[in-house]
Formats: sequence, C-alpha cells, structure tokens
Amino acid sequence: MCISNQDEYQAAVQRPAAVSDALRVSEKGREFQSLTSAIREWDEAHKGENASGPEPDQSLLRPDDLPF
Repeated sequence: MCISNQDEYQAAVQRPAAVSDALRVSEKGREFQSLTSAIREWDEAHKGENASGPEPDQSLLRPDDLPF
C-alpha cells in the first residue's frame, strides 16, 4: 500500500483500529501490517509538515548552556 495524499493518509489512519485485533496471519492482519507500514513511511517522508508541539529551538543557547 502506498499513501499518495493527505486524504488517503487520513483514511489510512482511521482503518488500523478496525483491524488491530486480527490475527497476524489473516487477511486483516496483513492489512493492518500494510497500513501501519504505509503510515510510518508517510509520517517519515512528511515529518514536520503538520507536526504539533513546540517549534525546534534555533537559538544558540541550549538549556544545558545556561549558567546557574
């Protein structure tokens, strides 16, 4: 499976919950493995595009560099 756009990604993210309890050797189990692999690949390829949380610190001082 290959995810090619944001809509496919959103649909793919919803599906694993429905098949997560399937046996690994079943068709649904293989679908679960394929979906999670495709989601990981998409996340890795699009890292940071829709990330939530703090922005990376671009300052020269890091918390370990601060004098106390």
